[in-house]
Amino acid sequence: MTTVKLLFILALLSIAIGHARSLSTYRQVRGRLSHVTASTNYFWGVNRARQVFRCNRPCTGAWVHIAGRTLKQIDASDDEVWGVNAKDQIYKRPVDGSGPWICVPGKLKHVSASGNGYIWGVNHGDQIFKCKKPCIGNWVHVGGHLKQIDGGEKYVYGVNRNNDMFARPVDGSGGWRHIPGQKLKHVTASGATNIYGINPQDFIYSCPKPCIGEFALLDGKLRQIDGTFDSFVGVTSGHTIFVRKTGLK
Repeated sequence: MTTVKLLFILALLSIAIGHARSLSTYRQVRGRLSHVTASTNYFWGVNRARQVFRCNRPCTGAWVHIAGRTLKQIDASDDEVWGVNAKDQIYKRPVDGSGPWICVPGKLKHVSASGNGYIWGVNHGDQIFKCKKPCIGNWVHVGGHLKQIDGGEKYVYGVNRNNDMFARPVDGSGGWRHIPGQKLKHVTASGATNIYGINPQDFIYSCPKPCIGEFALLDGKLRQIDGTFDSFVGVTSGHTIFVRKTGLK
């Protein structure tokens, strides 16, 4: 065997091992969803038909259809799950699925329930709003423009149409702080110790809280992601669902 052939074989083995390691860090969950969210005890999600589903964690794919509303986006806290429909109407219900869907006055294209003490959202014009929990529709406009937003324990994070990332205190005080380092189309702030984000090519990045731009590239690709105390859950461009324990390289 020539040296060139040997090097070629070794390169192929290296690629195969790397791919296997990438797959081993994720657990696939049965089902197909276009958007997914996590609380301590439940996964919630919506499919391409905007039907809503809930699964008890750790969730192996025993999704339960939750009737009553179709939603395009959904976000869970440990108390409630919130979502918006195709008309940007806002709904919430207890995170365990009990009780009916309650319509909350207002219009949002994206809502975040995970903020400490506050619901955050953005409307069709990328205007930003907050509402003190338990929110009944008393939205307060916050300056700036973001296309997607997510609240955490201390800060709320979001990205604009240029995929620039910003943060400010979760109560809305202070101003927006630009976070350099990566262009992200989607961000989640509800992880215990890290911010996780997806760039326009679906690559996944993590940044230790409060995040000043120290991003690290993770293996795998996801279209949308949501963090929780011990892991993150996400969906691919093909609507496949994966869970990854946090702390893995």
